[in-house]
Amino acid sequence: MAKILTFILTVSKEDTKFQQFLEKLYFYQDKGYQIYVFCLDEGVKEIDSLTSLFKGIAVFGCAYATQARSLPIIEKATYGGLGLLADLIVESDIIIAF
Repeated sequence: MAKILTFILTVSKEDTKFQQFLEKLYFYQDKGYQIYVFCLDEGVKEIDSLTSLFKGIAVFGCAYATQARSLPIIEKATYGGLGLLADLIVESDIIIAF
């Protein structure tokens, strides 16, 4: 069974840390990890691009942050709150935040 990695993405592509996030995502994807990305704060701006660019990763979004920024709901993503994030963290072997 593949190890599970959860990324907590709090930055958008305008932040220099976003490139670091992508490098880590590619690295762990190549290693065969099951990858979850929970987007919150400014990270919710990247939900659409993440669901379009990456196959085989699960993208989650903070419902509150999405609503607060008047962003559309992306059907390929799952939305929730801190309870959902807590569940992802508990089930993960590795958690990395950006």
